[in-house]
Amino acid sequence: MNIKQIAGSDQGSVLILGIGLLGVCLLALVVIVDSGSAFLQRKNLYSIADAAALAGAQVIDLPSYYRQGATLATHLDGQAAVVKARSYLKQPELLAEHPGLVVDSVSTDGVNLRVDLSIPVQVPFFQPLSGSMARVRATARLDYRPGG
Repeated sequence: MNIKQIAGSDQGSVLILGIGLLGVCLLALVVIVDSGSAFLQRKNLYSIADAAALAGAQVIDLPSYYRQGATLATHLDGQAAVVKARSYLKQPELLAEHPGLVVDSVSTDGVNLRVDLSIPVQVPFFQPLSGSMARVRATARLDYRPGG
């Protein structure tokens, strides 16, 4: 056997390895793009929940505030805070930009306002992952700190 016969037996193997490497790179790209898309959608959903919680946490019990002033006893107007947060989440622009947005719950204990939201995840490549729900919870707190 001469050297030419040995070298000729490996022909085409680099092509197969190159195609395999290309396949692995494309799979990695799909995973990175889909997971990045899902992460950004969840982060955006959290921003919406946080904004709604902050909007609701600004509604204090005004009669108590006018009677006693700002003290440690100052608390949220529970029903009005929930209504304010829900009205923030019902804005037509917000609903148009985030189809499928679901308000799971909005609740308060008089100091904290909690907003739970979910939305179907939409990814560009791996369709079985699309439609699974991303869920977030944001909390805002009415906090009085006396000046000193």
